[in-house]
Amino acid sequence: MKAICLICFNPSKIWCKFLNNFIKYKVFMIVDDNTKKLTIFKNNYKNITFLQINNIFCINYGYTNMNFTINKLVSGWEKAILYFSIEHKYFDHIWFIEDDVFFYDEQTIENIDKQYLYDDLLSNSYDTNIDGNSNEWHWNKININYFPPYYNGMMCIIRLSQKMLDCIHNYANKNKTLFFLEALFPTIAIKNNLIYNTPPEFNEIHYRKNFEIKNISKNILYHPIKNLYEHSFYRKNL
Repeated sequence: MKAICLICFNPSKIWCKFLNNFIKYKVFMIVDDNTKKLTIFKNNYKNITFLQINNIFCINYGYTNMNFTINKLVSGWEKAILYFSIEHKYFDHIWFIEDDVFFYDEQTIENIDKQYLYDDLLSNSYDTNIDGNSNEWHWNKININYFPPYYNGMMCIIRLSQKMLDCIHNYANKNKTLFFLEALFPTIAIKNNLIYNTPPEFNEIHYRKNFEIKNISKNILYHPIKNLYEHSFYRKNL
């Protein structure tokens, strides 16, 4: 069984209309804003399971500190990872996607899945911090309860196996916290000898880049494209 989980602060109609048409994946949407009323969305988009999870639930299980860049102890990422690690352990693989990631359609995701049937983590490429040097990147803000080397990369769209989620849960249970997601996923995967691949379809996942329609392929994943109207435009005109 396969699932897609979009992580957002509040849902957008553009994403909802797009994901509501998926037929080969069970679709979930983590809404980080627990004050948002979702009745209209739930009524209009029946194929999406909308989720709001209490921050205290994450704190009690040690699912914290995955995103210091937004100065929140608990973000949508902790809620998403906790849900599929504890509450809903029924999927072989789950795609976790931030809402400024663009891909053309469901087939884009399925094509990648068909090439990597057994991998525990799929992501963009990663860098290696061989000796735990805290003078580079964000390492001075991250505490990891492993010996070096450590690993990091852009993790705004990833695919995880249940085995990978179990390893994350074990770390949270032992340490009562997690750590920055861009280091968490590659480091946990490699330290636990999991199957980890960085497919070429992830090569256009960047921290910052401007895209034009001439740059866009139906087979590739893109980040960042923050203007969701551009998502609709690309899907209509490719």
